[in-house]
Amino acid sequence: MTRKENLSSVVLDLDLLYAVSHCETTDGLRRIAEQFCEKNEFSRFIYGLAGPDIVLTNYPNEWLETYVQNRWHRGKDPVINAINERRRSVAWDLRSLRTCTPSLDAEQHRILAERWDVGVRAGVTTPIYDQPGSPFDYAIVSFSRETPLSARERELREPIVQLFAAYFQSAAVRVLEPTKAIGEQSEPKLTPREIECLTWAAKGKPSWEIGQVLSITTATVKFHLANAATKLKARGRASAIAHAIKLG
Repeated sequence: MTRKENLSSVVLDLDLLYAVSHCETTDGLRRIAEQFCEKNEFSRFIYGLAGPDIVLTNYPNEWLETYVQNRWHRGKDPVINAINERRRSVAWDLRSLRTCTPSLDAEQHRILAERWDVGVRAGVTTPIYDQPGSPFDYAIVSFSRETPLSARERELREPIVQLFAAYFQSAAVRVLEPTKAIGEQSEPKLTPREIECLTWAAKGKPSWEIGQVLSITTATVKFHLANAATKLKARGRASAIAHAIKLG
């Protein structure tokens, strides 16, 4: 079978969507993600939950430890930043990202180099937005491989990854969410980056200046401030700051 014929046969795997929608264990989620990789010619997957920093992946442990320790997912990772700006499933390739983005700093180039070294060189990543204020209000689902994606592959796999990620998130909420104590009140949980952005905003810094201080884009600053306002049930930046101070 030729590559072209193989691509023409790509269809949505309803059995896999059924499997993930009925999954009840963490190991089951991993197995289904691996099956998705196999069916769609990917080699790596990662599910990252921003709130409690939960990660399911088949990336090397050493890479994951370095990534989490440096908190690169908190506004530093160029791939994640690109996804947050577009707020949808996006196909990417490190070959073009490394050469077509001159504004990347030394640490961001290191992030891309670390990915390159473990064979994560091209893929499709999608953000998932859930109920504001819950631990699952924001997650990333990503599938990648070593070889480039053709234009046709990008066209086919972006919507498939987007849909699969929505099913995967639904299952993750059921499997991973910790049981709350009876009568326990749910309080808004801001991420460290949201707190940083709010703190600088409280000092009167505009979004572009906060971005310079935190080495992230203006769009990313606005994204975090908007998320914080949503979690705090506040209208606008000033109201979000007031609510955050009130809650300590």
